[in-house]
Amino acid sequence: MSALAAAMVARQLPPAPRPRSAEWLAALKVDPRQAIEEETSAADYKRQFGYNRRRPLMCLWLLRFYAERAVRNGLALHIRRRPIVAEPELRRRGGSRPVALEELLTRRDARRTNGRASP
Repeated sequence: MSALAAAMVARQLPPAPRPRSAEWLAALKVDPRQAIEEETSAADYKRQFGYNRRRPLMCLWLLRFYAERAVRNGLALHIRRRPIVAEPELRRRGGSRPVALEELLTRRDARRTNGRASP
């Protein structure tokens, strides 16, 4: 039995109806924890809906809180491997990376607000 299934049994939660339908959405309104699935990840979600892969899926306040707590606890001292140092290919690429739909739209909106026409 998976950890999620065991937790659901322990809490006496009914399993979320599948496939995703009106009744599935109604079940999520009752208990939104059912939206968390073992077989999907944040990376899958971001790719599916066009989010920038580096954008956090949490509010900025919570992100800052976690970052400040990590600094206070000295978590950076526990990093044993630095990919940019260990993998010369990353340095050769010079920071090039795939750009997500969200980032393209954000850049376009920024150009429009600055008075420049978008391509």
